Amino acid sequence: MKRFILKTVIFLAILTAVDLAWGLAFDHIESRIDIGGTGRNNYICNKVADDIIILGSSRAENHYNAQMITDSLGLSCYNCGESGCGITLNYGRLLLLLERHTPKLIIYEITPDFDYLKGNDTHKSLTLLKNYCNREGIDSIFQDYDKTERYKILSGLYRHNSSFLQNFVAFFLNISFSSGIKGFRPIDQEMDTIKIKKDYICYDSKEGYDYDSLKLKYFNKFLNKTRDIETILVVSPMWYGQDDTVLDTIKSLCSLRENITLFNYSNSPKFNHNNLLFVNGTHLNAKGADEFTRNLINDIRNKHIIPE
Repeated sequence: MKRFILKTVIFLAILTAVDLAWGLAFDHIESRIDIGGTGRNNYICNKVADDIIILGSSRAENHYNAQMITDSLGLSCYNCGESGCGITLNYGRLLLLLERHTPKLIIYEITPDFDYLKGNDTHKSLTLLKNYCNREGIDSIFQDYDKTERYKILSGLYRHNSSFLQNFVAFFLNISFSSGIKGFRPIDQEMDTIKIKKDYICYDSKEGYDYDSLKLKYFNKFLNKTRDIETILVVSPMWYGQDDTVLDTIKSLCSLRENITLFNYSNSPKFNHNNLLFVNGTHLNAKGADEFTRNLINDIRNKHIIPE
């Protein structure tokens, strides 16, 4: 029995040492990557300090030409949109941003599935925040979604279990996907009609909406944090169009705050069913993104939203 206990203790000690060494090594590697998705995340979480910050899902990442906004409005701009992520990640990124910088304008792309309806974006959102779980406010996000996270996050193997190969390749071989132009990642493709369902209606109110209480909580917290910052909530164009009743919750929140403007382009005739401007039913291609960005810039000017 003593021998068994000794072997068990030795095994656990070795496992702990390996886990600690793995965590320290990949913490070091990840923090020094400045290319691709990891480099982009590092920049957003630690360095971005532009006048205009764009947040949201892939529809933010792919639809807002940050360089065009800078050139037109004379304010620096960075696109922090992230594919497959919504308010969980974006609230965390906002907290990290406000530690060092207060932007003049925040543009947030509304994606109901990721921002206040039940969906499957939480895992990726938490993954991108793992290295910042000890920063003020970030730890509570993990606690809200999983009470055991405070213990799991201590493991180096756990923190890097989904990113170590990608980061290894990026760090040692300097190979990675593009991080975009000022964070903007246009989709330079033509419409794929196979991905279009002709009878599809985005967010049909007849079926009702399944709201996520935690996402609503963090969306409200997000708006409270930006109370002193000019904020634009945007629904960029959709090939399908959509039932606007899905935005009723957002409209109510906007009505309670003077510094929030809502722009809804989801049913814009210029874009709906225009195959030249989309790559699929919910994402604009590069040409569509430029056209949409021009429209947004004009509306910002017409509404006199540009802060002094």
